[in-house]
Amino acid sequence: MGVQLPIFPLGVVLFPGMTLPLHIFEERYRALVQDLLDAGVDEPCFGVVAIRDGYEVGELAVHSAHRVGCEAVLSEAERRPDGTFDIETVGRRRLHVDDMDESRPYLVASVTYLEEPPGVGVEQARAQALAAFEAYRLRMDEMRGTRIDISAMPRDPRTLSYALAAGGLFMLSDRQQLLETPDTADRLTRLARLLRSETAAMTALPSLPATDVVRTGWYPN
Repeated sequence: MGVQLPIFPLGVVLFPGMTLPLHIFEERYRALVQDLLDAGVDEPCFGVVAIRDGYEVGELAVHSAHRVGCEAVLSEAERRPDGTFDIETVGRRRLHVDDMDESRPYLVASVTYLEEPPGVGVEQARAQALAAFEAYRLRMDEMRGTRIDISAMPRDPRTLSYALAAGGLFMLSDRQQLLETPDTADRLTRLARLLRSETAAMTALPSLPATDVVRTGWYPN
């Protein structure tokens, strides 16, 4: 039997180790946060699942939400005078939504946490992803006239894969596929392909908006 977990559908993909600040204003999700705080546990958590393209948050939640998401740990919460919350969360581990319960004020799901094997050739895939990222970084440095700080990039292949996935300039559908990828080696291989594609796009379109691939906060698990 799966674990029961509150679910928050969002227009973003959360990865393990990624920090995600949220302003909670909708009544049902204010209730979700308050229930987590009232539970009195050390690490209150909920599930974040991305909304499929073409849907809005809150629209047909059962059908619009992807089934693979990420557990988010509530690390900080500030209740504002108007009853809304500003919260800080950190992604912890991937999950699969097995069944969704819409009978409560907010969504609750039965979830299964997903294991992640390293996969075949993980070190080679890591090297390829880093090489693709280096070319991406150099091109971005040329465009912006600044240097991206990569000193904090992790060495562990799985943590590296999530850090690159969280910070890359990728479409939501690509990010969701990266989250769903079952092993680390395959994710790193996909990342290398995406980074090479982004580098080629920036070369062809010098005015393409650029963002720091490592700007998104993350913490190794």
